[in-house]
Amino acid sequence: MASNLLDTKTVNLNEVLGNGKIYKVPQFQRDYSWSRDNWEDLWNDISIVKNTGNPHYMGSVVLQDTGEKQFLIIDGQQRFTTLSILTLAFIARIQELADLGIDVEANQERVNILMRQYIGQKDPASLRYSSKIFLNENNDGFYQQRLLAFKPPINVAKLSDSEKLMWESYGFFLRNIQKEYENYSGEQLANVLNKVIGDLLMFIQITVEDELNAYTVFETLNSRGVELTSTDLLKNFLFSLVAKSSTDLNHVKNQWKKIIDTIGLKEFPIFLRYYLQGTKQMVTKESLFKVVKQYAKTNQDVFELLDHLESYAYTYTALGAPDDEIWSTDKELRGYITALKIFRVTQWKPLAMVAYEKLPSTDFKKLICSIVVISYRYNLIAKLQTNEMEKIYSRAGINLYKSNQPNYTLALNDIKALYLNDDEFKNYFQIKQFRTNNSTDKKQVRYTLYKLEAQESGNLYDFELDSGTIEHILPESFSEPWREVFTEDDYERNIYLLGNLTLLETSKNNKHAADNNFDTKKEIYKDSKYVLTNKINYNSWSPNSVKHRQAYLAKLATSVWKI
Repeated sequence: MASNLLDTKTVNLNEVLGNGKIYKVPQFQRDYSWSRDNWEDLWNDISIVKNTGNPHYMGSVVLQDTGEKQFLIIDGQQRFTTLSILTLAFIARIQELADLGIDVEANQERVNILMRQYIGQKDPASLRYSSKIFLNENNDGFYQQRLLAFKPPINVAKLSDSEKLMWESYGFFLRNIQKEYENYSGEQLANVLNKVIGDLLMFIQITVEDELNAYTVFETLNSRGVELTSTDLLKNFLFSLVAKSSTDLNHVKNQWKKIIDTIGLKEFPIFLRYYLQGTKQMVTKESLFKVVKQYAKTNQDVFELLDHLESYAYTYTALGAPDDEIWSTDKELRGYITALKIFRVTQWKPLAMVAYEKLPSTDFKKLICSIVVISYRYNLIAKLQTNEMEKIYSRAGINLYKSNQPNYTLALNDIKALYLNDDEFKNYFQIKQFRTNNSTDKKQVRYTLYKLEAQESGNLYDFELDSGTIEHILPESFSEPWREVFTEDDYERNIYLLGNLTLLETSKNNKHAADNNFDTKKEIYKDSKYVLTNKINYNSWSPNSVKHRQAYLAKLATSVWKI
């Protein structure tokens, strides 16, 4: 990471705001969003610092040096803005003392000094302060014209949400200062601001060369909270390419909003990466910003990119949502999407996004069915590495996207390398365990058992809606007489093996089977509607029985999950 940096150092608030430095929030960065919980946390931190005299670390801030002591706040705007508002509240309290006739001359001088130190210089003509901090396009007007001028808004109800938060933040801190430091003199208040807040609130200040390095550093730091997200960085870059035209900018803003409303802020970088992987090239999380810059160089590039993203956004969302209306007319296809969600695998989505756009509906359905089979064998049962899998799906998506004759066979041939042959699949299947005390495993084993039941009996029960339960033949409560057949080690090795699991009606499980011995259970199993269960006809149930049944199920599975 070091090559991306101009400088990394630990600084306090006084050092940040000293030496005539100017900080600007990028024009299109998100609005102020801190709320009462954040303000209370900050106020409590300051109280601890004041009482202990120990420094408090406020986390890292990422700045981009634009020259002449000017910096863009890439990550840290929420903290910078809030601390500026906190500073204004302290200054306002000292001004109150002067207005009340308390040590007027000294307090007025303190106000002037603190304004210059923390806020900015006063213009001799307009008598307005030239701020050290400039916020984004939506917040800067209110910050400069109201907060810095100590002027209440004319109509609070008409403020934007972020402006209301800024105004409420100012009120929150002023009230707390008035209450906690009620008897403090102007000198004491200035000392808290300068010696406690200014000297003891510490930051790790990371200065970078350009927005690409800022993105790389940001992703490496993996910042948390309500600060900048990687989506904000991507948005800032794309908006900057069209900012010269207000018409273009408004168009892009509207289109961006539609995409984010569909995808969500948090999910957007994954969606963008998958779009690029399916249409352009393989993209890692770390290289995403670099690749976007490679393909978005002009305003026309931005329009084209956003048009595609808007088109693909609905498909991407639906691929993760079996209940989406897209699948409402095809129950079988909905079942495939459900299965892939249960498998907790997503690397297939770049190909599927392209396939939905490029293939006839029948070919798309066949491809998703094949992806289910591949994913079941490769991911769910074998649990093989996904790095190569992601590359293969990316290549398949790109080939399909570029093809003049896109079709199912073309896509299938590109991903067939992921298809485990029957022998490999059976080997992994014969040792597969499903920990039914885990909700994910429980869904996966229900899916598996109901699919095996359908193959065995021809009855297509809905594994999500059918009332059958997962029956442990060797019960989870390890009691007599099972201890006569299974040792403690045997129990641990066999309890969650698929060979020890089957389906059983709720009434039979709760009232009769439960923890009974095997002979009693076997009689109950004979009356089960599930063929997978009523065929259990072993003389006794032992580790060898579990192994034998699991091998049988493995052979059956090769017929169920097969291309």
